[in-house]
Amino acid sequence: MNVIIGLVAFFMVATSVAAELRLWHQKEEGREWLPKLAEQYEAATGVKVHVSFRPTGELRASLLRGVIEGNTPHVAIVPSDFIGDYHRLQLTPLGDQWFGSRITPSAMPLVTLAGNHYGIPILGGNHLMLFYNKRYVKQPATSWQELAVQAKELRSQGIEPIAWKYEEMYWFTAFATAFGAFPVSDNQINLDTPEMRAGLEFYKRIADKGLVDPKCDYKCAFDDFNSGQYAYVINGDWAYGEMAEALGDNFGVSVLPSIAGNSMMPAYSGMALIFPADSTNGPDADALMDFVHFIQSKQVQLGFFQELSLLPVHQQVIEQIMATADDNQKASLAQLKQGWAVPPTPALTASWLGMSKGFQLYISGHGTVEQATNMMQRFAEHELKKSNK
Repeated sequence: MNVIIGLVAFFMVATSVAAELRLWHQKEEGREWLPKLAEQYEAATGVKVHVSFRPTGELRASLLRGVIEGNTPHVAIVPSDFIGDYHRLQLTPLGDQWFGSRITPSAMPLVTLAGNHYGIPILGGNHLMLFYNKRYVKQPATSWQELAVQAKELRSQGIEPIAWKYEEMYWFTAFATAFGAFPVSDNQINLDTPEMRAGLEFYKRIADKGLVDPKCDYKCAFDDFNSGQYAYVINGDWAYGEMAEALGDNFGVSVLPSIAGNSMMPAYSGMALIFPADSTNGPDADALMDFVHFIQSKQVQLGFFQELSLLPVHQQVIEQIMATADDNQKASLAQLKQGWAVPPTPALTASWLGMSKGFQLYISGHGTVEQATNMMQRFAEHELKKSNK
């Protein structure tokens, strides 16, 4: 907590403002730290911030219900894709005065829709990377061709090469990007393409050749890597801490292997501040803006990293982390830099559903790759039309 002490003195709301703000969030790791942060802010400014936790999966429904019932927080910390619901959440475009000057430019697409900013990015990440066990791997593979060669040696020692949640589209998309396939382009569904077909063919081929077990789900990949049965696993930054603890000094991190010389670009998202029911234009707007700038400050952003192991979006803090990071942390940040920002658009939400339908058709052997991408496109467009009604 030392990084915060003294900071709030710089965020002084006029004493005549007797505001009380409400903040909702779903960050399990922040259940203790965020209220303490709010207490320090109140001690310096006199503005009380009521922090409420909503379990993952309940926050969106609570916010939407709150809009209808007139019971919303002033601000919420949410996954950035919530912004796709900006109409129902009654989010209005934010002016430049709400943003700190040091937000890394790569974070802004997370909160931008049709040229308008409907939220403020405060945390990045949620990206996939390659974890490996140094007990079995001295030098991590930099390409899938190299990994296939390593797999033979590993299996001769009774070690399986690699696992991940094979049938989940968040993982598949990281492979498809190496072929130039992205689910949306200019807010349009973009699935029935030659690039997507090439990605599907490669993905099925590595399973058909036995490099990966397609039936190994998330729990299998997570548990069996931690217990030493796999040399590699593809997982996200959310699993970093537990896997590092499980493997200790044998824990290693690398960027995802290239495919035919092309980098894999995993999706990344993050957490953003949003303001339901147009709270930025409400009676507590001045106090709210002061608190929002406090959350974006260098010291608080550093606190998110030091206290909660979450990746900030403050450029100076990122540079500071890089200057002192170990090799594993540098690899995670390098992979994040190589990713693509998930746009907060209903088109992407529909694309995930469409991809899954076509994917299952092709991977199961019940349709051609052309039929698969055609199904992806048609189903996603149908879902998007439903969501717009």
